[in-house]
Amino acid sequence: MTTSSTEFKGYDQAQYWVAPARNFRSSARLHLQHFLVQNTLGYLLEPAVEKSLAGSQKLIVADLACGNGVWLTELHSRLAKNNTVAQLDGFDINPVNFPDPAFLPAGVTLKMIDILAESIPAELKGIYDVVHIRAFDSVIRNAEALKPVLTVASELLKPGGFLHAISTVLKGALRAQGIQKDWVDVLDTHLAAFGFRNTRLLVHEKRKQDFKGWTEDYLMVWEEVAALFPPKATSPDAPMTRETWIDLFAKGVKETEQGVVVHQGRIMTAIGQKPL
Repeated sequence: MTTSSTEFKGYDQAQYWVAPARNFRSSARLHLQHFLVQNTLGYLLEPAVEKSLAGSQKLIVADLACGNGVWLTELHSRLAKNNTVAQLDGFDINPVNFPDPAFLPAGVTLKMIDILAESIPAELKGIYDVVHIRAFDSVIRNAEALKPVLTVASELLKPGGFLHAISTVLKGALRAQGIQKDWVDVLDTHLAAFGFRNTRLLVHEKRKQDFKGWTEDYLMVWEEVAALFPPKATSPDAPMTRETWIDLFAKGVKETEQGVVVHQGRIMTAIGQKPL
């Protein structure tokens, strides 16, 4: 099935993250994604960043678009083993996947906030040693749209603090909309152009034994995306109806049962340091 770049112009990928239907399946998928990422990277904080922060009396970290907070809770466990005192703050536009505060480790706090639409509270500006963000490229259409995200990260960071950005998104998944993700491959240069110092890009190849897990992770997203397309009964002339998407999805699942895998082959970590 072929489509033009204009046929899906009504589909806004950002709506996936704010849809009220996000539920325990979404959270389970985020847990799966986290551990697949960890299998690939082998670190929570990029080693050079972690080394530079060693010895801090109190480490203050923000996780933007934190989902269910799994990266923060795992980071808490690692830091606790090293007797590092930390304040770990997670922010997300949709709190539906937040664990109850009673089950979060001490020092981990999750808050609902739309970082791109709301003003950052004054008490959060310039206090963070690290701002972490993962899979952010799923809602950024192009390099120009990256600037608001970098602006927020810079405002949150203290001088000398680190932006820690991880890309896990299929670059070809949104090409039907004319959305290009080539900027991800040179994200370090975009960080440098914005004003970050000591920028670098680390490329990590995925393990073949994880390909099936990555495929299942993406299938979970695509299954839920069906709800964002109009049903044929209300929009019979829509270029993509809910029924058509469900049919295509079922055929895709059948292909995965025959050995097809879906993955982007690698994960990239971009690091940038806010000037002193």
